[in-house]
Amino acid sequence: MRASPVVAAGRELAALTERLGLRSLPDTSGWAPTLLAAVDQHAAAVRDILLLSSGSLGSVELAAYARGIQDVALEGPWRPSHCTKDADWGADWVNLRLAAVCLLAVAGTVAMTVGGGEAGPSLFF
Repeated sequence: MRASPVVAAGRELAALTERLGLRSLPDTSGWAPTLLAAVDQHAAAVRDILLLSSGSLGSVELAAYARGIQDVALEGPWRPSHCTKDADWGADWVNLRLAAVCLLAVAGTVAMTVGGGEAGPSLFF
């Protein structure tokens, strides 16, 4: 039996979170303020892009967005790596963007919609 798209997307996002070493999300208390601010900015951008393009910020949309970012990034020199709290990791746009997607997925914002649905919680910071 095939998993529903929502279940499959949830598994994909959980695997991405694990692969990036972000198991402690949504707890970001040990992150440097500059790293936290950068991820927050990326999360706001992802949220806006998805809400404006698809009208929804669900796990299916987040997983598809993350897949697209990785597909394009893998065409170049980028390779998935474990995220750390240091500045070197925070300078990588792809890691920041994927961390933002993972944070949105675990922060409970996946119920946000535009239009007829109720708006979900605002960003987590």
